[in-house]
Amino acid sequence: MRIYGCINLDGCLVKDVPMEFEQELDVYRHELPNLIEHEGKFVVIFGKSLIGIFGTYQDALTVGYEKCGLKPFLVKKVESVEQVQFFTRDIEPCRT
Repeated sequence: MRIYGCINLDGCLVKDVPMEFEQELDVYRHELPNLIEHEGKFVVIFGKSLIGIFGTYQDALTVGYEKCGLKPFLVKKVESVEQVQFFTRDIEPCRT
């Protein structure tokens, strides 16, 4: 598990904060060799448990809420090669 420090709303450094969904992402990475046959489908992971594999994001989300309620769970598309997304905060504001 990766641990990070972060700043709370009062501006104080809080140490030893686990990254959100770290445990679920570890489960996904561990199970990925078994999931490749379901590439393009969606998995629901809650804590250390793989809840299921679903054909659509909506189906996965629905079952996630049915099984986990309002507790955090991960819905992730099964991909053999994950496309890297790049976002920057270094964007000039729109001047209209």
